[in-house]
Amino acid sequence: MSVTNNAVVSAALGYVEANPAELEAVRDLVVLSLLGPHVTLPDTLPAHLACRAVVVTPDWHLLQVAEPVRSGWQLPGGHVGEEDSSLLGSTLRQLRRRTGIDPDTLRPESTLPLDVDAVPIAPAPSLAEPEHVHYEFRYLLHLPSRELTRADAGLRWVPADDVPGRLGTKLRRSSRMAPALR
Repeated sequence: MSVTNNAVVSAALGYVEANPAELEAVRDLVVLSLLGPHVTLPDTLPAHLACRAVVVTPDWHLLQVAEPVRSGWQLPGGHVGEEDSSLLGSTLRQLRRRTGIDPDTLRPESTLPLDVDAVPIAPAPSLAEPEHVHYEFRYLLHLPSRELTRADAGLRWVPADDVPGRLGTKLRRSSRMAPALR
């Protein structure tokens, strides 16, 4: 069973309810989901959905993976698959495929994303992909130890304090609240 546009709209509206100042970040996605084709399919243009894992350890280090096609370090994740029945489930599947982390070792912060962002994607001729937008749903997942990841040159841990932008601000806020909530 694949993730429906209605599920995307529900997650986006839940995100806006928790983050009312970020309505602009998801408005176009909601409209596209209500009026257009399946936004979870990777060939849907001009935009489609991607899910990413924000994996943090108790010392608030964040996992990043080397992205071979689009050179650079990113949060693990990618396109929603036909086999995925939820957005969080898609995130966990992709995380396992990319890093080997067993989803049972993780504790999701919420079934709603921590962050949603519209990310412009440059054309990738090797993938026959034109320029488009990924609406990235980023889920916060707690991992008890960095040792639970395989030794891989394509993985690295960075301090959450070094993460820039809105995601970094949310991570710093979460890390300060962590002792009181956990």
